[in-house]
Formats: sequence, structure tokens, C-alpha cells
Amino acid sequence: MDNDENWAKSENPEVEAAKDAYADGVQAAKLREQITNAAANAVNYGNVDRDWINENLARLGANPVTGTSEYRMNIQITGLYGWRCKASSRAEAVARFKEQVTRIAEAGKITADGSYDNVYGVAFHGAPVFYSGPEEADYVESAELDLAGLKEGIRAMLKRAVAEKGWSHGRARETLALMGLEALPERHNRPVTVPVGGTISLAINVFDDATDDEIQASVAATIGRLKHVYVQADEIGQAQYASRTVSEDDGEEDPF
Repeated sequence: MDNDENWAKSENPEVEAAKDAYADGVQAAKLREQITNAAANAVNYGNVDRDWINENLARLGANPVTGTSEYRMNIQITGLYGWRCKASSRAEAVARFKEQVTRIAEAGKITADGSYDNVYGVAFHGAPVFYSGPEEADYVESAELDLAGLKEGIRAMLKRAVAEKGWSHGRARETLALMGLEALPERHNRPVTVPVGGTISLAINVFDDATDDEIQASVAATIGRLKHVYVQADEIGQAQYASRTVSEDDGEEDPF
């Protein structure tokens, strides 16, 4: 095979396309590993919501962030309840035992009280039932992404994580730099006015014989004297804000 034939083979479009696809696949796998590792750190040390993270990782085709939760389960049983006590006669012992059984029946559970409660000859019936604990999340995976779509999706995820989920802006920028992706924009403080309808709790001093109108007047007067009130929001309106930025937020201290 002469040099011309070697050159022609190396320039074969199908071969070159396969090489490009392989290189893209290797880079995509590395990016997915990196975003999962960064997300795990944010969840473990930055208190970023794991369910939200995993929902977005699934859309990127990346592995989820694993973690533990507390689960409580129960199952129906039958058996013999045993209890011991000191008494002067069997009649007294039976009376005390019945009191103990009544106490447990009213409580609906056996709780240790120093009387050596025991259950013998236990038989389990049926399947375990969850009393508490999160349900299994069913994350929806997106359609297969090409390398460009994956990069765009990672950046969009981090931007939303910073804006909405408490992910540190500085950490997000470091993560994108490590991946060789475009940095997030700078963040700035912006004054926002938001109409809020809600409820506040106040302690109002009124006379014992105060009428509804007098109570309302006292409430209005008390609120009028307050400079600020803390409202439990029932309804949040559309934010009104200036179109220009006013000052950079350089004081970020979030760990992730």
C-alpha cells in the first residue's frame, strides 16, 4: 500500500466520523462524572436539595447523588405478651397484670417502663408497611443529548441551582471552569418590590369588654407603630424591579 492509499484511508469520512463520535463520547462521560461529583458535594456540604439535583442529573444522563433517609416500617404480628411483677398473691398479680394490659391497650403500643415487658411466640403476618420515609423517586430521563446539548444542559442546571436552590455562585463558576465550559454571569443585588398577602401574629392589649370594632382599632394602631412586620405569606404577587443593576454581591459565603 503506497502513501496515497494510506492518505485516502485516513481521510475516509466514516472513519473520521467514528473517531469524532468516540472522542465526544469520552468527553461526555467525563462531564457527566464531573457534574455528579460536584452535585454530591453541593448536596452533602451545601444543603442543596438532593431530589431537585437528581431530577436534573437524570435529564443530563448523569448518575444520581446517592444518600440515606430514615424509614420506619411495621408489620402485623401475633404472639404472647409477658409481664412480671411482685405481689402477695396470684389474685393481686392478676389484678396488676390486667392493669398493665389495659394501659398498653390504651397506649396502642408496648413502651418500656422497667417492668420487663416481653412478647413471646411472635408470628409475622402480611408484608411490611411503611409508616414514614420518602417514596422512591421516578426521575424522567431526557432524550439522548449530543455533546453540545450536554454542555448547554450542565450550564443551565448550574445557573438555576445558583438562582433558586442555594448552590454557591463561586463554586458553580469553579465547576464550569474545571469542565471547560462557559462561566456564569456575575451576580448583583437588585432592589425588588413584591406585594405580599399574608398573616401576622400579634399580641394586642385590649380591655375585657372591648368590642370587635375596638379590637380592630387597637390592631390598626399597633401595626401603625411597627416599622416592620413578619408575614406568613399566603399569596405572593409579581415582583417589580429596576431594569439596571445597582451593586455587586461580593459577600457570598455559601460553602457550595
